Amino acid sequence: MPRQRNSARRHLELKRRVWWFKIGVPVAMRGHFGGKTHYRENLQTGDIREAMARRDQVERDTRSLFRQIEAGKVVSAATLSARERGTIWREALVDLRHADDHAEEGELTAYDVAVSAAEEEAERLRGKDRKEFAAAFAGKVPIDEHLETYLKAIKLADKTTNERRGLVKRFARWCDQEGLKLPDINRRAVGRYVTDAIEPMDRSTAKKHLTALRGYWDYLTLRGHVDGKVVGGRAIDSPWLGQTLPDNKRRIERGDNETERAFTTKELQALLYTDYPEEMDTEFRQQIEDALRISCLTGMRLAEVVTLWVEEVHDDLFDIQQGKTISAARRVPIHPDLKEIVERRTKDKTPKDWLFHELAKERDPGDTFGKRFKRYRKSLRVNDVREGKRRSLVNFHSARKWFITAARHAGQPLETIKDIVGHKPNKKEITFGVYTKGASAEQMRACVEAVKLPQPPLAG
Repeated sequence: MPRQRNSARRHLELKRRVWWFKIGVPVAMRGHFGGKTHYRENLQTGDIREAMARRDQVERDTRSLFRQIEAGKVVSAATLSARERGTIWREALVDLRHADDHAEEGELTAYDVAVSAAEEEAERLRGKDRKEFAAAFAGKVPIDEHLETYLKAIKLADKTTNERRGLVKRFARWCDQEGLKLPDINRRAVGRYVTDAIEPMDRSTAKKHLTALRGYWDYLTLRGHVDGKVVGGRAIDSPWLGQTLPDNKRRIERGDNETERAFTTKELQALLYTDYPEEMDTEFRQQIEDALRISCLTGMRLAEVVTLWVEEVHDDLFDIQQGKTISAARRVPIHPDLKEIVERRTKDKTPKDWLFHELAKERDPGDTFGKRFKRYRKSLRVNDVREGKRRSLVNFHSARKWFITAARHAGQPLETIKDIVGHKPNKKEITFGVYTKGASAEQMRACVEAVKLPQPPLAG
């Protein structure tokens, strides 16, 4: 019987106790790789499990590069700018330096040869080209130099991607004003930025800002754009580590506990039963009414509601296949009061059609609908803006919060509510967090059906 290839170690090669990624270069593309038959990248770890995790990401990036070359979107090395060539040389030397850590003292290594070759290329350049090559080779590039590559690698939802782009670029603008390049960012510089820009922010915004910058720095360190050690995909000596926000206030002032909240009964009655605003386009009326009811009676997030496919509505369930977290993939029973909406929106449609077909061609359906709903609720004076707060304390997400509150008030178990809305189980609570597989279908249906929309307000 022929020996089966160990797929777990595919594209992995062990050299001097360090794992490398290795993949064959298609014949038609070898000119882009200096005629090499194989492409290699140092994974900078001797741990096989960590190597396999890093291998998977590098493999995706490399195959994406192959597709871009095949489509003519990537030019050959000969047409690269001096700055791009300097960056490539820097990244190559980072890989070679780690690979030669175990070389004998005095031994001529591949790293030494590469340094000489890079210096020779710099000598051939003149004027502005030489300066740009030298700056890139030294890593003296703007903070957001590798931002788009990073965002492509992490593959977040469009809204989150745009949010992270904006947060990193805000830091990049501050660094530009301060005359700081990538190698200049140390704990002192980061501390100044946290004090100047992040601490004055609303606390939730500040946490998002720190999270975005920590994630970007982990990527920069992993790819060798900044110096540092990486363990488990995290930069253990990142200047962003430990940059927590002070939380030493003893006294609570008015407004300190004001956070985004669920709709009140009166607000939800206004949204459900008030006449449609005359100033709004009537073509949006049905989608707003339907989406609001679905979220209120399922606890589904905005993006989950408006991007459902018809084939994901079956067996009296919303079968959610994608979302914000791993826990977002779940099945939610369809509330009896939603059956008319579901029947109307699935009628005469194919499995791949959208339940909210009117949003299918929008570049960002969630953002587009969110803006429409914002105009709708503000027209009905359902708004709660407080001093010092950037956003209203009520928005479409308040429907999800209302469902959770209503289910709790109806006496439903916390664990069942979490399963319905797609919240992560508490791993610290061993019994429910580790040993159970979640609520039963009967428990989830009972929980959903325990929630009832408020009745219309009495006339007069």
